[in-house]
Amino acid sequence: MKEDNSPSTAVSETNSTEPNHSSAEENVQRQWQGGQPAVELGRRTASGATRQEVSTNAKFAKKYAVLFYCAVLFVVTASASGQAGKLDPTFGIGGITTLQNVVTGNTNFFAIGAVAVQSDGKIVVAGGVPGNNGFTVPAVLRFLPNGGPDKSFGANGTVVLPNRFGSYGAAAIQPDGKILVATNGDSVNGELDRFTSAGKLDSSFGSQGAVIFKFSSLSGIALQPDGRILAGVQSFIVVGARVARLLANGSFDTSFGTNGFAFPPGGTGTLEVLSTGDILVFGRLVSRLTSSGAIDPEFGVSGQLMAPNGGHALAANGDILAAGTLVSDPTVPSSAFAAFAYQNVGIGDPAFGKNGGASTTFSGFPTVTVAGLGLESSGAIVELGTAATRSLGAFGLVRYTPQGQLDSSFGSGGTVTTSFGSSIATASAIAIQSDDKIVVAGTLLKGELHGQSETALVVARYLGK
Repeated sequence: MKEDNSPSTAVSETNSTEPNHSSAEENVQRQWQGGQPAVELGRRTASGATRQEVSTNAKFAKKYAVLFYCAVLFVVTASASGQAGKLDPTFGIGGITTLQNVVTGNTNFFAIGAVAVQSDGKIVVAGGVPGNNGFTVPAVLRFLPNGGPDKSFGANGTVVLPNRFGSYGAAAIQPDGKILVATNGDSVNGELDRFTSAGKLDSSFGSQGAVIFKFSSLSGIALQPDGRILAGVQSFIVVGARVARLLANGSFDTSFGTNGFAFPPGGTGTLEVLSTGDILVFGRLVSRLTSSGAIDPEFGVSGQLMAPNGGHALAANGDILAAGTLVSDPTVPSSAFAAFAYQNVGIGDPAFGKNGGASTTFSGFPTVTVAGLGLESSGAIVELGTAATRSLGAFGLVRYTPQGQLDSSFGSGGTVTTSFGSSIATASAIAIQSDDKIVVAGTLLKGELHGQSETALVVARYLGK
């Protein structure tokens, strides 16, 4: 199934028709397009944000607009109503909602690091937004289950970390609704921040809501059942990747590894806590640590497994699922989405797909890159990535059965692509809701005149059943 979404609305700056409020609030102008609200953020007279005051910068708020993506949808492959893989018509407009901006230069775009779904169905996107300093700045956005901005969170659904640059690359939602996010390698120091459910930095965590890792980047977050927090850490100046474990208040758990740090031999990355308490670390290799932070020699070879790192999930049978790409035709060349399964001891599972793996090409898109993997309640595996030509990128999804066979009931013969007119689309993150709907977050980029670019953050939701 190929879906083409071309914007029919140009985003422009408008003045708010609502009365002015305090410096911590946004002036909001509401319009109705196609029966759905389009919300544009107007001017805000801010006197300056402090470290404890996380809000939307005045110039930033003036620039961008949160929109239900008003688009004309062209479905190339016809399918029955409600078919798995179709865009969810109850979300945004036609299944898509966006946040758009026009910027100058090549350092000030939207970025996506992670997407997560809260227990109440609200969608959290962690990444970066264009800042008034000419650089992307870290931000967390929260959307309602219908795709609209959650105005109870931060400033009209967005919180921006002041006096920083870069973006958040990982996120986790605690059982109490608090949101943990970690900055990636775009800044000098790695930072693990915790926000309340209202979008304020949690002063009970670390130092005024943040734990700083000097000269480092953070690549992953995982929560243990006892409330302790794991973070993947890569130092810029010290050789060796680390996994840090923190107590619920943000202090280091010195009972873990060496003074709160363990050293996975395969490098650091995203993290997964197993039911046994062991910890999987998805770096350049997959490593398994014991609950105390020691290397687990019973896993793979010397505690390590060679596997692709485009995304991962844990199957109900204990298998480790990993996403990557394979060459589909070396004479073109072209590539394909691929999924692999490994038994929990760290060896390939030959019962999955063919010889432990499965691969799928996208017609008309010779180049693919993988962004993530999600599991539905049935055990079906949904893989996300970008399907691209030389000039066009589209969101690409493929679904496999739990046994690694292409699921022909999904989209068109097992695959879905969604393109956005002349904009270059990049798929970045995936999450599966409790009702098996598939949430995808990514970005769009389109060149404009005079060295400007139109950049957009996109959240799309697809039917899972």
